[in-house]
Amino acid sequence: MQQQLLSGTAVLLRLKQEGTGSGSEPERRFCVCRSEAVCVSVCPQVSKLPVESCEQHSSCSACLGSGDPHCGWCVLFNKCSRKESCDRWEEPQHFNTRLDQCVDISVTPSNMSVTSPATQLTIRVQNVPELSGGVTCVFEDLTETPGQVQGKGQVVCMSPSLKDLPAHSPPYGEKREVQLSLRSTETGLQFISTSVVYYNCSVLSSCTSCVSSTFPCHWCKYRHICTNNLQDCSFQEGRVSGMEGCPQILPTADILVPAGMVRPITLRARNLPQPQSGQKNYECVFNIQGRVQRIPAVRFNSSCIQCQNTTYTYDGDEAGDLQVDFSIVWDGDFLIDKPAYMKVSLYKCEAQRSSCGQCLKAPSVFECGWCVESRKCLLRQHCPSAEQNWMHHGRHNVRCSHPRITKIDPLTGPREGGTRVTIEGENLGLQVKEITHIQVAGVRCNPVPSLYISAERIVCDMAEALLPHSPGGPVELCIGVCSAEYRTLSTQTYSFVSPSFTRIRPLKGPVSGGTRLTVIGRHLDSGSGVTIYIHKEECLFVKRTNREIVCITPASLSGTGPAPVRLMIDRAEVTNSDVGYIYTDDPTISSIEPNWTILNGSTVITVTGTHLQTIQEPKVRAKYGGVETNNYCTVVNDSTMTCLAPGLIYNKPNPPEEALRPDEFGFIFDQVSSLLVLNSTPFTHYPNPTFDPLGTSGILEVKPGSPIILKGKNLIPPAPGNNRLNYTVLIGDSPCLLTVSENQLLCDSPDLTGEHRVVVQVGGLEYYPGMLHIYSDNTLTLPAIIGIGAGGGILLIAIIAVLIAYKRKTRDADRTLKRLQLQMDNLESRVALECKEAFAELQTDIQELTNDMDGVKIPFLEYRTYTMRVMFPGIEEHPVLKELDSPANVEKALRLFSQLLNNKMFLLTFIHTLEAQRSFSMRDRGNVASLLMAALQVRSRGSASLSSVDGIDPIYLLSITQSFNGISIRQNEETKQKTLMCIPPEGEAGTEVPVKVLNCDTVTQVKDKLLDAVYKGIPFSQRPQADDMDLEWRQGRLTRIILQDEDVTTKIESDWKRLNTLAHYQVTDGSLVALVQKQVSAYNIANSFTFTRSLSRYESLLRTSSSPDSLRSRAPMITPDQETGTKLWHLVKNHEHSDQREGDRGSKMVSEIYLTRLLATKGTLQKFVDDLFETVFSTAHRGSALPLAIKYMFDFLDEQADKRAITDPDVRHTWKSNCLPLRFWVNVIKNPQFVFDIHKSSITDACLSVVAQTFMDSCSTSEHRLGKDSPSNKLLYAKDIPNYKSWVERYYRDISKMPSISDQDMDAYLVEQSRLHGNEFNTLSALNELYFYINKYKEEILTALDRDGYCRKHKLRHKLEQAINLMSGSS
Repeated sequence: MQQQLLSGTAVLLRLKQEGTGSGSEPERRFCVCRSEAVCVSVCPQVSKLPVESCEQHSSCSACLGSGDPHCGWCVLFNKCSRKESCDRWEEPQHFNTRLDQCVDISVTPSNMSVTSPATQLTIRVQNVPELSGGVTCVFEDLTETPGQVQGKGQVVCMSPSLKDLPAHSPPYGEKREVQLSLRSTETGLQFISTSVVYYNCSVLSSCTSCVSSTFPCHWCKYRHICTNNLQDCSFQEGRVSGMEGCPQILPTADILVPAGMVRPITLRARNLPQPQSGQKNYECVFNIQGRVQRIPAVRFNSSCIQCQNTTYTYDGDEAGDLQVDFSIVWDGDFLIDKPAYMKVSLYKCEAQRSSCGQCLKAPSVFECGWCVESRKCLLRQHCPSAEQNWMHHGRHNVRCSHPRITKIDPLTGPREGGTRVTIEGENLGLQVKEITHIQVAGVRCNPVPSLYISAERIVCDMAEALLPHSPGGPVELCIGVCSAEYRTLSTQTYSFVSPSFTRIRPLKGPVSGGTRLTVIGRHLDSGSGVTIYIHKEECLFVKRTNREIVCITPASLSGTGPAPVRLMIDRAEVTNSDVGYIYTDDPTISSIEPNWTILNGSTVITVTGTHLQTIQEPKVRAKYGGVETNNYCTVVNDSTMTCLAPGLIYNKPNPPEEALRPDEFGFIFDQVSSLLVLNSTPFTHYPNPTFDPLGTSGILEVKPGSPIILKGKNLIPPAPGNNRLNYTVLIGDSPCLLTVSENQLLCDSPDLTGEHRVVVQVGGLEYYPGMLHIYSDNTLTLPAIIGIGAGGGILLIAIIAVLIAYKRKTRDADRTLKRLQLQMDNLESRVALECKEAFAELQTDIQELTNDMDGVKIPFLEYRTYTMRVMFPGIEEHPVLKELDSPANVEKALRLFSQLLNNKMFLLTFIHTLEAQRSFSMRDRGNVASLLMAALQVRSRGSASLSSVDGIDPIYLLSITQSFNGISIRQNEETKQKTLMCIPPEGEAGTEVPVKVLNCDTVTQVKDKLLDAVYKGIPFSQRPQADDMDLEWRQGRLTRIILQDEDVTTKIESDWKRLNTLAHYQVTDGSLVALVQKQVSAYNIANSFTFTRSLSRYESLLRTSSSPDSLRSRAPMITPDQETGTKLWHLVKNHEHSDQREGDRGSKMVSEIYLTRLLATKGTLQKFVDDLFETVFSTAHRGSALPLAIKYMFDFLDEQADKRAITDPDVRHTWKSNCLPLRFWVNVIKNPQFVFDIHKSSITDACLSVVAQTFMDSCSTSEHRLGKDSPSNKLLYAKDIPNYKSWVERYYRDISKMPSISDQDMDAYLVEQSRLHGNEFNTLSALNELYFYINKYKEEILTALDRDGYCRKHKLRHKLEQAINLMSGSS
């Protein structure tokens, strides 16, 4: 037994020792139970362990190669086992114990065709017992056939024919391996397997792949098939069995074909078959950008074929040449083999070769040359007078004239030289030796031949600038000789600068390096290269700007202490003796508290050590099972930091039950490697806490105030010390007070009712045990009864109080009447004062409002943005702006649809049919019209650009003046005007801008006015918003107060809160204010003592400054604050509010009092309105000629009226007004944001609506009878409209007298407009959107095409059906 244990496999014993208290080793006794086991006795327990595990080996080689003396291979049972476990093991070859006795099998034949009939297979097996009991042959799941045992180790069976079995239906390719197994009849088990190969020649589609197959395949070149049966070839001479007999195209040199030129293509070949009777001739098939082009080919003999003369072309000029795949076919689709890399090169000389240098760089085999007369890259035959004008490689000393420099980089560099300057442009020589002269800012620059790109780029090294104050200048370049034709100067200039640095941050870092160092100075981005040295070691460069260079510090080779910083910018050495970097000792870690966490990590640990502040981004790391995790740390001071503990990735399915130790634990401190692994510091990860669900259904019902018990496991890790996990339990959004024990959390529920979700948070984990239903007890308790009684008593007292108050109210009635009479007298006085002030403001000069608008540039929107807002309002990302990703058949259908739309009769029929449909809404009409413009833009020549339309400038001035209208309709002492001196954002002292504001403006209104003044003329989308800025009032050098609409000084009366104004803060005239970025806190003040003192003064003043006069009606109500329940107001409360004091009504005046001020405002804006009308309705007072489209359209309307015998001038007038002023101008006037990058406020919108209404009334032919009861906005321009109407009639009359516009001139004009904006929209996308209406009204449109004679004659219905069928094929 001892010998067997020593020579056998290892036995693992796990002994459990029971403590006896004596500390002595337990007594061990070994006894042999049986030969297959060992009995181990450790008092007082006895265990039996097996001495082998043969079942783990699945193959004979693994079993017999393991060296285990107890294991052998049981042949017929196909298993590894002990001898006693194998039946008939004592018979020969039933149980083998040596490795060379493993069963071996071979089969003949080892492969056969899938088309072969059932074939007899001879199977030879070795090292098997007598198979007298019989065997069967199993062919996977295909079939099972009986085997005939012939002598020792030889079996014969029949293979299945795969052509008769449906299991071979999946495509297996050239071959399929079928597993053949022998099954013992005695045991019913398969004991040996091998593979039989079935090959399929018919899947090989080319001659070369057929004859090169490892199987006996042959090629029939006249039938173009691969077969294993030579009888399948109908002609003896058509049988090919070797590679030398295959028809194939032989490799040749590059096949070059110029695009658009008629060229034949001749190819060398071998064994080309002669088509027989009934077979088609040869063709060349080219695949050019997805298009298939078939060209007839001529077979001269079996070794030569030629694609006949034709032209080849490809779309676009993005590529100078295009590799085109092609194939040679005969009899329709019989491919002739050719090398896969063999392609045709189509090329265009002019593509991507717009300059002489790029042209002459083209490969010489292209035979491209520069045509001097036409200034294009062309073939010789396309260049007129080629003998004199055509430059090509064959000429002697060919050189391109007129070099041009487009870019130089860098633009600055040190005087010491060494800067590598890159010069890009065109015609910069064909060889580097042609560059005879380069000077950069007057300093020699030597070309670098290795970096030279012919004709396009020159790289040169700057020499030293000898002048001490070199002024800089352009790059001067000569190609060959420095004559005018071969000399050029750059438009960019190069400057010499003196780089310097003044400081660095941080000032110190660990001696191991890795600190991200920033060097701050001037001109630090000059030159072409920079190297930073700290002492003698190089700092790893990261990035640089004009003011900063960032690098990663190296490890110090000289230890700690100061180290000088030195920059090498090209050849310039930059130093500063006052600036140095200090290397400090690497950080150390002395303790970690606590030294444990949970498996998920994210609990807070406190780390103590030294030099911790020198690390910029400290992290803590852990590695377990080859997976590393880390978490962030925050440095508190130089000796303390806090970290979130790293978690461990545990990949096993079940969570661990015991604590885990990470393989590595440490800290990532820049490049400090000594702390990456702290093996001396044990760190433990305990299992994550888990919680049981609340109740059986996840819902727990409790009474208010009842404790909630959350049960779980691992709630208190068994770690030493007093540290515990920090739990947070939320009932809904309310936390509860916790008591933690080992298996449960006791939570005192908050004073809530209803259903609330329970959330437990710990160490970055969140658990959701379920829902908590807190219900209240509805039975009346003693406190409730006492409360009801007390409430009844209070109600009785209230009734008595109301009766007493009513009696006293009656006595006060007389006093109230006298007070009302006094208020009426005050009101009359104020009305008189209001009228007097309004009369004075009628004299307001318009110059006061327009002085600030001088020099303001009009912020036009881009053409595409304008067009999208007009054509597709409210849709930012319309499909017409994107490329259409669609299959080829959809693209073909849309192009066919485009051809139909360009047919006049189809287009008219399409539009008339849509308009006749009841479900075709006005929105659909506008959408179809816009899509037609986008779809027909290229062919129908587009629409006129907005830049050609006059009248836009007056609209902008009118819009801006409306938004700057500072005339206060209702003024009193509180609306007094003030001038503030505003420091712009990021501005400095001395840049103040005076801005006029009102005393009653809120802080937000003041910020809006300040931004309007500071960013005058800046597009609205590029300006900061008032919500992003704070208003800072500066008093003296120290006091700075942030003004807010609401703060601690806001006045609150009952449930009303008044917004703060300038009067509230008592801001004086001429005060200095600044716009600063929004701060984190609304009340941050630089000097807290000054602010406290000022605040108390303001509060005392504000408490005494409120009066009934301050509540006059000047602004609409502000919406209530939904969070606090208080209602916000500015100048007036809601008149329905019951808390409004009686005196407040006495301070209000009827709005008609202010009509004189309205008239004053109209007078102020009169010039802008007149300028607008004069510019729009005039052919003489215009900035440019009348657009051709207007004259062409008006003549068309007159022509239609003449055709229909319409003589009423009002009808013609109405037609023209509906087409131009009312369709275009009114839309632009009411929506200036369609044209300009401005903000249209509600006030501006209301004012422009009045102007637009006046505009519409001026274009109308009907008379408007107005009276004293008519609306004010109608009466405002009542006297001006007759004058404007005369302007409209004069405008139409002048246009009719102008010379007619021919169709050719109009067509040329629209072609030019289409060229300018042809790429704004994707035509296919627009057509795809239009097709929606074809699909929706398909039957109606097809019926309409059938009814029209012209459409029937030209088969338009058939063409549309073709497009519909193509689109349907993609569905």
